[in-house]
Amino acid sequence: MSLLGLVITWLILLAIGAMLLRRLPWLAGAVVAVGLGWLAWRIWSLPQAETALLLGRQVDLASSVKMLSFTVYLGDAALAPTLLLLAWGSLFAFAGMWVDVDRVLTPAIPLILLALILSLSSTPLLWAPFWLVVAVVTMAFPAQGARPRLARAALRTLLAPVLALPFFLFAAWVLAQPTMAVDDPSLWNSAHKALVLGIAILFTPVPLHGWIVAQGDQAPPLAAAFNVGVWQITVYALLRQILLAYPAVADFADPARWLPILALGQMVWAGIFALGSQRLRQLYGYLLLWNTGANYLLWSLSGEFGTAAMSTLLAILPLSLLLPAVGLSVLDSRFGEGAAYSTLNGALERLPLASLAFLGGGFFVAGWPPGALFAPRLATFRLAHAGGRTTLLLALFSATLLTLALIRALRNLARPLSDPRLPREPRRLAWLLLPLLLVNLLLALNPSLTDVVTTRLVAWMTAL
Repeated sequence: MSLLGLVITWLILLAIGAMLLRRLPWLAGAVVAVGLGWLAWRIWSLPQAETALLLGRQVDLASSVKMLSFTVYLGDAALAPTLLLLAWGSLFAFAGMWVDVDRVLTPAIPLILLALILSLSSTPLLWAPFWLVVAVVTMAFPAQGARPRLARAALRTLLAPVLALPFFLFAAWVLAQPTMAVDDPSLWNSAHKALVLGIAILFTPVPLHGWIVAQGDQAPPLAAAFNVGVWQITVYALLRQILLAYPAVADFADPARWLPILALGQMVWAGIFALGSQRLRQLYGYLLLWNTGANYLLWSLSGEFGTAAMSTLLAILPLSLLLPAVGLSVLDSRFGEGAAYSTLNGALERLPLASLAFLGGGFFVAGWPPGALFAPRLATFRLAHAGGRTTLLLALFSATLLTLALIRALRNLARPLSDPRLPREPRRLAWLLLPLLLVNLLLALNPSLTDVVTTRLVAWMTAL
């Protein structure tokens, strides 16, 4: 049995188990969290050999799998993002179990991860967008949730990969025929241009603005943070592999030039609209968009594909993203989804932990101490300063706008209580939020705590 075959089987079994236990959401969440955590740990502890013993079976670490006429292979370059995806899934399943969120998310997590892992394991690599489409179709279910809500988040999730898929398929068909470079050079060049267009669509602010903000504004908060986070991991790892496998792409569009422009466009756009938001959900959507742009800016400025910087960032990102997601989930349960600022009277008084989690998590995502993202954001601003004054000023401008938007939200959450019947938050919330705050503080004070994880991830991603 291959390693990827074992991963596929395990994720399908976890999804089936969570579906069967969906009437007991706390148990389903525990099963998925423990199952994904165990699989992540086993992948982390794999020996440097061709075979290993997992679940009492001999697993071939170097063999591929045939699936739906596709060949998929979990190589070293895909192991690092796979480990990150499994860790994210375990954390979000545990958080969903703890705060008793929409029961649609937990069974969907293993299936979403399965499709994303298959996209990273595709052979040839340019068939990966097919699995991305499968992944976003699966993402649409937790984005829609179990309660009646607008389908905008679910539908817009499909936008970027569906638009990019034809360009990748055309490029895959042409580049799979090396003789085409001599027989028809114009078609060969067109394939590279199509590949550039496909990559640009996955990054361009318009599709990302459409689906990321819709996720934050309409989808359940935990589902939105999970979907956006695992998408960032997958797209970064996938495009890194594409740029390594097809270096001629840089001759048509240098990522070092266009990626910072797209990242800054997302950050400034998010900052401006966040400051004008009238609801916590709107602010949350633009917070997710700003975070995406800031992460891509760090990647574009880090050099050498930003492997070490992005590995550290993506490993600690869920520790900060979980705070606003959990806080907003509790606030939604008390004030209703999409509640305007004017209706949040008494939120800080009756729901102090949820309010502070949302606001504190927002400040942490923006890079303020004592959040775990303080060191990566500071590194981003330093690299931006080295790259030019305009880049630094735009990045600081967007961060300032986002900070002002969060301060404005704080003023609205601090309105005096008007309804004494407003219920208080569950006490168990403290047992989730306080450890997250403590871990953020420890990582802010000592960023080197992640060096062990980062070193292993970088070794996998740079292995030849």
